Amino acid sequence: MVSVVACVAVFVALVLIALIAARAVGNYRHRFIARTEEKVDSLYLAVSPQRLWLTALLGAAGGALLAAVVTRFMAVPVALGTVVGFMVPRFYLRNREQRRRRKLDAQLLEAIAMVAGAMKTGMSLLQAMEQVAREMGAPIRQEFAHALHENRIGKPLIQALQDMKNRINSEDWSITVNAISIEQETGGVLSELLTRIMETIRMRKRMRAKIDALTASGRLQGIVMSLVPWGLAGVLLLVDPELIHPMFTTARGQIMLAVIAVLEVVGWLVIRRLVAVDV
Repeated sequence: MVSVVACVAVFVALVLIALIAARAVGNYRHRFIARTEEKVDSLYLAVSPQRLWLTALLGAAGGALLAAVVTRFMAVPVALGTVVGFMVPRFYLRNREQRRRRKLDAQLLEAIAMVAGAMKTGMSLLQAMEQVAREMGAPIRQEFAHALHENRIGKPLIQALQDMKNRINSEDWSITVNAISIEQETGGVLSELLTRIMETIRMRKRMRAKIDALTASGRLQGIVMSLVPWGLAGVLLLVDPELIHPMFTTARGQIMLAVIAVLEVVGWLVIRRLVAVDV
């Protein structure tokens, strides 16, 4: 009788745990899709959030399977492989966002020059923005077209530019939009202001390029030093698995791995801080 009651209790507990886990996964799925949909829309990507969610699940399964095969089903590597595989869509979106931001920064000077030239010929700011949306390529064309669309449905042009600045999240764009906003409030010759902004951005780009060249060696050293311990662990895992097996299967080894991971992160952050120079 006692064994039957114990079995029933275990079954009920497992069912409750499964229901709670399913509900938690469902709630996280809704949050994931909502955040991803906003990011996909801002990047103008032709991919659905549902597909990215499926990619995350497949990535988690693939990462866990790969780690299990390589490490002979060690718990810690399997868990790490699952987490890294699940983060694949986030890495993808971040990479696309960074690439888009770099391309927007590269197009900014041409866009400012076009707006300034159009305003010198007598066009308004709105007409100059329409010219940029017609003649320049993506992604800057998409951002200007979006701002113009918001203006047509009733949003003030300056507010549309501020929203565009927030979407792009670039220092050069912030300087440009803030200067335009101040000029619209105080008055002045916007074309001359844009010309001065162009010179400022050119100087910032030249200075940033020099700093990147001077700090390239430090950044490379940081990457190499961060990867050396994990590369050595991988070599040992392939050459002599029994030698490194206790690192994953014993409490002392897992504590050492945790300490190594924390020190790696701290070292990487320190190196990034040392080579980071604001312009």
